[in-house]
Amino acid sequence: MRHTAGRPQARRAELPLRARGGRSTWYAAGAAALSLALVTGCADTTPPVSLSPLERRELYTRSTDLLLRAAQSDLGVASCNAIDALAKLAPRDGIPAFRQAVRSEIPLMRYAGYAAMGEVRDCDSLPVFLAGIKDPNPLVRLAAAYAACRCGKTGYARLLVRALTQEPDPAVRAEAASLLGRLGEPRAEKALRAALRLVANEKARPVLLNIYGALAALGHRDAVQELVRYAQGDLETRTHALLLLADLGNPDTAEALRYRFMTRHEDYVETRLIAARGLGKLGYKDGFDLARRMLTFTDPNPNPNPENPDRTYPVRSMAIHALAEIGDPRAIPALREIAANSNDPRLQVAAAYAICRILNRTGE
Repeated sequence: MRHTAGRPQARRAELPLRARGGRSTWYAAGAAALSLALVTGCADTTPPVSLSPLERRELYTRSTDLLLRAAQSDLGVASCNAIDALAKLAPRDGIPAFRQAVRSEIPLMRYAGYAAMGEVRDCDSLPVFLAGIKDPNPLVRLAAAYAACRCGKTGYARLLVRALTQEPDPAVRAEAASLLGRLGEPRAEKALRAALRLVANEKARPVLLNIYGALAALGHRDAVQELVRYAQGDLETRTHALLLLADLGNPDTAEALRYRFMTRHEDYVETRLIAARGLGKLGYKDGFDLARRMLTFTDPNPNPNPENPDRTYPVRSMAIHALAEIGDPRAIPALREIAANSNDPRLQVAAAYAICRILNRTGE
């Protein structure tokens, strides 16, 4: 799941977000739907709740229903994350929400809708993609081009390449690189390598890292090694590189991820959670205890400010996504409590996604 605050993908450039109206009621329904009685312990040694096959199916259905309600609501980042989750968990059911999102007044919603429609190859919507390429927002145009490419109109990859090399905004160039990597098209290597030479001496580090991320996604080992090297850099660079490494699921990244996970005194807990997530994707459960504890993290800073914002949501979100990748059923009771709590719809969406991932991975 590619979240802007912990869906954790490499750090996606944020689009202008303008919330409309009041809070929707989907989360209240979701809380009621997920409120089956559970015995939930705080200790990590608490065994998973024993659920019958019927209860497992109900829990999965209720979690995906919560995601569907969120995707069709006006909740900004929470809605976008729900759309991204549905593209992975329930693509057919999510298509109406994806098509609705591209008609939103909010660029971030349109971006999420086009990206999801491309991910699931909703080729019936090809005319919509071609219209989206004329969207006034450059990042939305990239997502529409990506969707068109995924449905066979590969010529539109030229728009991604052009943005990567010619756009003045580094955020747009970084996103173009990321989408080229997601296309999985080996012919993109030439354009990515050329762009790499252009940015090698620039300060636009996110562009450079996303190019390496795209090359790594295409299977180039030298790019993986470059990301490992950047994971030793300053905090911002290290975090971005770790997010890219965590998404790869490449065994060659295990040593670097474990090193960052074990470095307790040097790193923020966020970087340890990203490393735990990457290790989980590789089948290791090293980070389970840490991620389970961080589900209740509260920022100790009493006066957050723009330079030092509240870390409560990002840390909890990263913990949830680490548990989703680790796939240990012992996390389900705590995740279920979060999904039933309407205080933060973003965390509800993340928890519902994680529950589904865990149930899928454990065959439940």
